[in-house]
Amino acid sequence: MRADISDLQQKHPQLAEEYTKLRDQLDTPTAFMRQADQLHPPKVSSSQIDQRYTAGQKLDTIIQKIRKLSGFEHFLLAPSEDEMKAAAAPGPIVIVNVSTYRCDALVVEKSGLRTVRLPDLENGEIRARAAALKPDSINTELLEWLWQTTAKPVLDALGFTKCPQGCWPRIWWIPTGPLTKFPIHAAGNHFPGSAETVLDRVVSSYSTSVRALVHSRQNRPKVTIAAASETVVLVGMQNTPGLSSLPFVRQEMDRLNGLFNSMELRVRQPPTNRSNVLDALNDCQVFHFAGHGRTDPEDPSNSALLLSDGELTVASLFETNLHSRKPFLAYLSACGTGKNEHDALIDEGLHLIAACQLAGFQHVVGTLWQVNDRSCVDVATMTYKWMQEQNLSDDSVSQGLHHASRSLRDQWMMDDAARRASKRGKRVEEDCQGAVGQLRSNKDKSGNPRDAVLCDDAPLYWVPYVHFGL
Repeated sequence: MRADISDLQQKHPQLAEEYTKLRDQLDTPTAFMRQADQLHPPKVSSSQIDQRYTAGQKLDTIIQKIRKLSGFEHFLLAPSEDEMKAAAAPGPIVIVNVSTYRCDALVVEKSGLRTVRLPDLENGEIRARAAALKPDSINTELLEWLWQTTAKPVLDALGFTKCPQGCWPRIWWIPTGPLTKFPIHAAGNHFPGSAETVLDRVVSSYSTSVRALVHSRQNRPKVTIAAASETVVLVGMQNTPGLSSLPFVRQEMDRLNGLFNSMELRVRQPPTNRSNVLDALNDCQVFHFAGHGRTDPEDPSNSALLLSDGELTVASLFETNLHSRKPFLAYLSACGTGKNEHDALIDEGLHLIAACQLAGFQHVVGTLWQVNDRSCVDVATMTYKWMQEQNLSDDSVSQGLHHASRSLRDQWMMDDAARRASKRGKRVEEDCQGAVGQLRSNKDKSGNPRDAVLCDDAPLYWVPYVHFGL
């Protein structure tokens, strides 16, 4: 039920107020919803049921009244097929549907809609993997599973079968259910020379829904960000009360400050308290936050960016209306800004990335889980440098993040190969020493040394970064 109602507020403020009041009454996560996950059903009075029923009827009446107004005929309605095809003009939109019966990808292209069967993707396995998903459990086996079950069938069907030589094709992923927790953009068999990865075939972006993407395209500004006349808000939280220090935040701020000055953008670094940051958001085109993020598994609307005097929550960002300015980019260099751990609300887009989009930002860069402090500096620097070279175009954000992630991935592969070679050498030496000792102590037994099973113990620090937006 959440949508951009800035036009409605401007043209019909009373109706907008009535709609907002009823909407919030019905769709804000409540104690009742949280209790519904418990073993015993909650006790709900008949008066509570009556109140929600009455509010629902009133909301339906208000929505019908709004749709009778000029310019609001499609208020809250699903986009038409023509609107979806128009939204897919820059690249395919792929909705990955997960259900008990079967899993499919609905592919929206400018030429039409079609489905791609995903016979190896099973709801039970997705849920089991999602339940066990932790940052230290993200390994190459998981990325290979995502590739075989989800990404490869889709990319093959679209004809994206090799690394492009010229312009990189773009794709928008809209996973559903527990699949929203997984890094489809990083799926693949990652080894030197491989093209069996998403990173080596397309530039990936995400959206919370088709409707959100259609709306963003229909309401995009006619002009791109202009240097000298626009403001970048930098907020760095190297030290957050009660939490560990992030020593590389200062380096990230210094690098970006110099980079933005070279781009002739005005840089503003407000005091890091909640009121000053919210005030600064009302006059910026780029908002970059480096610090700690917090995810609330019980109520995703309370997930937050942590400031010196409190929290900048999803709920407070929802309430920040920046649609009149349509700021260009929110870059959330923090942990888990795209994370929603509440299974009952997994499809609702209740996370910090979506909150920034709903507030009015055209592009948002964030993370799926905890990230390495040092790698944040490199990813941000490479992303913004690419954007600078591409004159801050819409495509430059996703492309910049893509090439930054790919660069870190390539470095990871080189380091991983060296580490494996080192381990192999050590294991051979140990096996040889062990074999000699065994022959001396137990001559009646013989056998060949086993091949070393080398575990992938290098953290996949390049995986968590994601782009949402145009």
